[in-house]
Amino acid sequence: MTLLTIGKILKEYKEFLTDYEIEKLRKVQRGKTDFLTQVKDLQLALFSEEWDFMSDSGADAKDRAIGKNPMSKKYTDRVNKKREAFGVSSLVETGYAEDRSSYLFCEDVVRLTKNYKERLDRKARKQKDTVYVDMDGVLVNFQSGIDKISKEDAERYKDELDEVPGIFSLMEPNEGAIEGYKWLCKNFDTYILSTAPWENPSAWQDKLNWVKKHLPDVAHKRLILSHNKHLLKGDFLIDDRIANGAGEFAGKHIFFAENGRGFEDWKKVVSYLKNLV
Repeated sequence: MTLLTIGKILKEYKEFLTDYEIEKLRKVQRGKTDFLTQVKDLQLALFSEEWDFMSDSGADAKDRAIGKNPMSKKYTDRVNKKREAFGVSSLVETGYAEDRSSYLFCEDVVRLTKNYKERLDRKARKQKDTVYVDMDGVLVNFQSGIDKISKEDAERYKDELDEVPGIFSLMEPNEGAIEGYKWLCKNFDTYILSTAPWENPSAWQDKLNWVKKHLPDVAHKRLILSHNKHLLKGDFLIDDRIANGAGEFAGKHIFFAENGRGFEDWKKVVSYLKNLV
């Protein structure tokens, strides 16, 4: 994962930028707007090619409609070379952006630049960013619990193993999870945000007991159980799925253990977040 600030882009990536883009980037760098506004301003400054279609003539629009890019090959090659340098998807054949990768890239750049209004306000009040950490698959090794249940329970609950009574009390921490959570607590306002199976009443108690056993002091009264994680207000959610509202979380979803996303294990999660302290 490439971690960049606006300053680093201006210093190390000038060869990919026009004078106009550099001027716009410097303006964003000096700005003290709210987070979402700054992300959008950065995207407009750095990837303005995504809005080329808005100035299309009638003939240009017809070309795009039949799969032809009205922009010159030289121009398209230049912006795609820039996008590749930043790890952002190239424009498709018609000249459109195919996904939200440029927006997600700009979100990370703004976070790392750390000059947006909400962060500056928190810093002035000496407040920390809020981080929520999922349990199953993130703090907890779910498979370690499955390995300990009886053959009878494994057969009976084979399609719903999370409903095995007591299974959550059998699970071990993931490698690096305890140390990682303790580091988070020193640097962020940290909570555990998990979901307990609705049809397994023991799971709710077992999750509390797991926290008391493995994180008795640092997670005291910081366990939140919810099927609607998107309702929580915060800056980061470390979760290995998008279920139960995780995919709609308003802050940064650190997609744990998903290959290609840069957060394959606790070591990489901590390494990323160290840049924000």
